[in-house]
Amino acid sequence: MNADEAERRNLYDAEQIPRREDLLGMTEEVIQSMRKDRLEKLGFFEEKLDDFFRRAGREHLPWRKARIGAYEVWVSEIMLQQTQVSRVIGYYERFLGRFPTVVSLAAATWEEFLPYYAGLGYYARGRNMLKTARVVVSEHSGEFPKVVEVLKGLPGVGPYTAAAIASFAYGRNTVAWDTNLRRVVGRFFFGSKKADIPFSEFEAAFLLPAKELNAALMDFGSAICVARPKCGACPMKAKCRYYRERGSQESGIRNCESSLRMERRSEQRRWKDAQVVLFLHEGHRKYYSSKKSGYAPFVVPASHNTRAGIKDWFRRKYGLELAVRPPHGRVVSEGKPTLLVNAQILLGKPDFPEFGRESYERRLRRFFGRGMSA
Repeated sequence: MNADEAERRNLYDAEQIPRREDLLGMTEEVIQSMRKDRLEKLGFFEEKLDDFFRRAGREHLPWRKARIGAYEVWVSEIMLQQTQVSRVIGYYERFLGRFPTVVSLAAATWEEFLPYYAGLGYYARGRNMLKTARVVVSEHSGEFPKVVEVLKGLPGVGPYTAAAIASFAYGRNTVAWDTNLRRVVGRFFFGSKKADIPFSEFEAAFLLPAKELNAALMDFGSAICVARPKCGACPMKAKCRYYRERGSQESGIRNCESSLRMERRSEQRRWKDAQVVLFLHEGHRKYYSSKKSGYAPFVVPASHNTRAGIKDWFRRKYGLELAVRPPHGRVVSEGKPTLLVNAQILLGKPDFPEFGRESYERRLRRFFGRGMSA
């Protein structure tokens, strides 16, 4: 280990070693032994992680190619938010086939963009993609910034996405702390996926290049250290605190999550046959009415009370493509269980009377005033 590596590792040691007042009574020999143990544990962690990545890493993924541009990384990271990898692959390849550069995307209209994005959901995310492309072209000469703080200023780009772009496209030593990374590091070093991880200390201590580290931790968290960890197949279990403690720190979390799952199932059964009252709006600035005489939301029958069902019902009845949000309220209205849902029009020209937000709020108050909140 050279001097630079030793200095970086010492940052990790300093964070892990107890405070000075806690060291009173300890001999220098004991303190040095503790430092050595922590150093060996971090080395063990990176060694096993690197070995796993070389044997089982997902290098076949199209966004894992050796020379990848920032635009391609950005597209993949936006699409992967809240979406399974297997679903994203096809979308990613078709999207880049139609919009191969940020310049071509910036020139696209929403109507041109939507067919290559529809189905991924979270349409505000899609609109931010168009906004970001236009900002990159108009303010950054068509090149994604290389500085994390500047990247974070782009529409829809948060700390994780900015770090991913900086590391995968530009080779910057920035760790992209997504759910997988937090879970793996939290469990191995602290015994829980909910651990309060000192991110800056770890970033200073890791020796693997961030590009490899990020990819390896993402893959390990997706394959081995999943929500229900496969500890029997884990190459790190010999020094893993979670494994040593048999997951005791997460037992309360698991019990709570199990109770919540049971409550959700019970709730789903209760509202299976609910009708839908749908508030169709445009940016929450204007609201469309199903009646001309006054503001009235749309009523969708219980046979179509899923998000897919609502979309299908509107498509057949009005020829409109909708983006439908999850229910934001549950009431019993005139003896009927009723789901309150917001939606926006993605494609098509509406021919409905328009009203302001105050009409929507007034109607919403009436629902909760006469109804019974579930």
